[in-house]
Amino acid sequence: MSRSPRSFISTAAVVLAGALALSAVPAQGASTPGVSATEIVLGMQLPQTGPASPGYNKVDDAMRAYFDYVNSKGGVYGRKITLVVKDDTYKAGLTVSTASALINKDKVFAMVGSVGTQTHISVIKDINRRGIPDLFVNSGYSGFYTDPKKYPTTFGALGTYVVEAKILGKHIKENFSKNTVGIVYQTDDFGRNTVEGLATAGVTFTAKKTAATFIAGTQGSGLDAQMQQLKDNNVDVVVVGAVASAFAAAVSSANKIGYKPAQWIVISVGADATTFQTILGARGIAPAVSAALLAGTISASHAPSPGEADDEFVKAYKKINDEFNKGPDKRWDNNVLQGMNIGYLTTSALLGVGKDLTRPGIIKYVEANAAKLPSAALSPLGYSTKTHEAFTGFWIGKYDATTVLKPVDATRKVWTTDSAKGPVTELKYTRPAIAADALPKVG
Repeated sequence: MSRSPRSFISTAAVVLAGALALSAVPAQGASTPGVSATEIVLGMQLPQTGPASPGYNKVDDAMRAYFDYVNSKGGVYGRKITLVVKDDTYKAGLTVSTASALINKDKVFAMVGSVGTQTHISVIKDINRRGIPDLFVNSGYSGFYTDPKKYPTTFGALGTYVVEAKILGKHIKENFSKNTVGIVYQTDDFGRNTVEGLATAGVTFTAKKTAATFIAGTQGSGLDAQMQQLKDNNVDVVVVGAVASAFAAAVSSANKIGYKPAQWIVISVGADATTFQTILGARGIAPAVSAALLAGTISASHAPSPGEADDEFVKAYKKINDEFNKGPDKRWDNNVLQGMNIGYLTTSALLGVGKDLTRPGIIKYVEANAAKLPSAALSPLGYSTKTHEAFTGFWIGKYDATTVLKPVDATRKVWTTDSAKGPVTELKYTRPAIAADALPKVG
């Protein structure tokens, strides 16, 4: 039966209006970018080169190694996982262009495991506007996760810096109340988040006296002036709210000027032992000396220490790393453990969604199924409709003479809190066991 021109125009207008309304959120039945009958394409950004790259440039190789292991076992419902990685050198301007390439040229299904707070700030709005899953971001900046209405597709891969700093702040208040506590931090949302969490715990600083700052990315030339400032103000406990290369630069600079604080305390993302020793080695400091400089440093972790040889996840991930990691530096450390763990989490989420893989589907699944996404972490995930924060608990450790982080207490205690003003309390959590084949199970 034929239709009148007016009827056709009216119908077309309704269809067009509906299409525009749905353009921001792809329909469940629509063709999904990055997904075919045989492949799932994921995108990632991180500094593979530049002053912030040491350590972090190993995370992608570890993730790819885990995905290659999954692919060797048949993939996810017959689909192989492909990880496409772009080097943004930890510069926000480059992050914008590399994200555009991943989305428009490589046609990724989702962003997974991207590294960096200030870099991710430059792309997070556009990623969310497009409805692209932004999974397991390697940043603890609370502003990305505490309001899912603002960033509905973004989920963390770390506990927030506020949570971690509050837990470390509790330890500082209880153990270093008679000391002069200072801080060196990078002047971005990472550093400010750290200061915020410490302040909530009652640990505060005085600008240009007990608080020294630097611009992220400038630590390659050393932090001599910052260490001299803290030394001149008799700071004997130094907190570092910065990336791993900056912690190494701070210790190196302190050592150079004869500044020997009684205690170093470092936010977890800045405290990887292998990265620390590699950077100091490049500055002519022998491994035995750098190990001695690291010994006694306090940090926190949501996961087991990579040096815990008897941990079942560590054993499984190390085996996969040995057999599948094709990166230039596959030495086992925190960065490799984190990359493996994100690979495990991502695979778990992809399996949980089922064969009908869509962007809205995986976002909804991750938000609603935190308890079904187990991992190596000694803390549960916090994902819900109210928050997209990742791990809610940390344990506090101290590096020993062999560069292994060990609990400060005889028995490891995991502490938990929120990113607001809530108290720090002990966490009781039993981590689910890893399967014999090291593959996540749906259920």
